[in-house]
Amino acid sequence: MRSYFDGMLRYFEISGRSTRLQYWMFFVVQFLLTIGAVAIDYQMGGFRNLKNPQMTAILFVGIVHFIPGITVGVRRLHDIGRSGFWYLLYFVPFAGLVLLYWACCASEPGRNSYDDPAPNSYEPRYGQPRYSTIPRQVRMGNNAARPPSVGYDGLAAPDRFI
Repeated sequence: MRSYFDGMLRYFEISGRSTRLQYWMFFVVQFLLTIGAVAIDYQMGGFRNLKNPQMTAILFVGIVHFIPGITVGVRRLHDIGRSGFWYLLYFVPFAGLVLLYWACCASEPGRNSYDDPAPNSYEPRYGQPRYSTIPRQVRMGNNAARPPSVGYDGLAAPDRFI
């Protein structure tokens, strides 16, 4: 799930890298959400008239995931040491198979020209440490530390949040 949220938090960001795990988990969660949207549209009667289907949930999931899908793909190309312009191969018939092969390739070891200056790291439960693109200042959950809010005079007010 963390890999999916990483792709969604970096909605318009094409710089940096996305690992194989981040890439595939993003698309697995997107696929599951699309299956759920098909079920919702079917239950709401969106497929009763096959000449004019009303697929509102599928359309919503598709629009929300369109740009992040492109940016995750470009960052995955950066991870294997390729330029993001290779993503344009999707417009060439059958050339998308090359991109599918590259998406399955291992990451380029060490640093490359597409790395961020200081990637954030996190420790997974199992395996070797991986790099996270979610900044450490972004906290998720109920025990998140709240930043002090700034009052109208520009000074921090510790008793207010908003």
